[in-house]
Amino acid sequence: MNRAKPAKYPTRLYNIGLRITGKEKNRILKAAKKEGISLSSYIKYCIYAEMKRKEGIPQLGKSHYALPTVQEQVRAYLTGDRLAQPCGEFECDYSLNNSVVEVGELTFCESCNIRIG
Repeated sequence: MNRAKPAKYPTRLYNIGLRITGKEKNRILKAAKKEGISLSSYIKYCIYAEMKRKEGIPQLGKSHYALPTVQEQVRAYLTGDRLAQPCGEFECDYSLNNSVVEVGELTFCESCNIRIG
């Protein structure tokens, strides 16, 4: 994998390539259209707004908030136990709707707004 390098000439324009699914692209296009701006301007604004927010990417939760493994799910099913979801709750939208969102190599529970992977 090629590592990103800083721009040698700060006043020049550069392209940043990123691969996304068609579903993600359609969602971004719809949002840009709703705002009445180009896709490029919308993405630039989103990056600007996120960098301005200065909160950073959420850290992974503590180990007891990790996604249950297949073995844990099978064991819980056979024993009748309930598994805590990534937020620590036994029932949440994640468990009901599987609201996992992948952004690059990061994974989030959209309903609980926490990072799970």
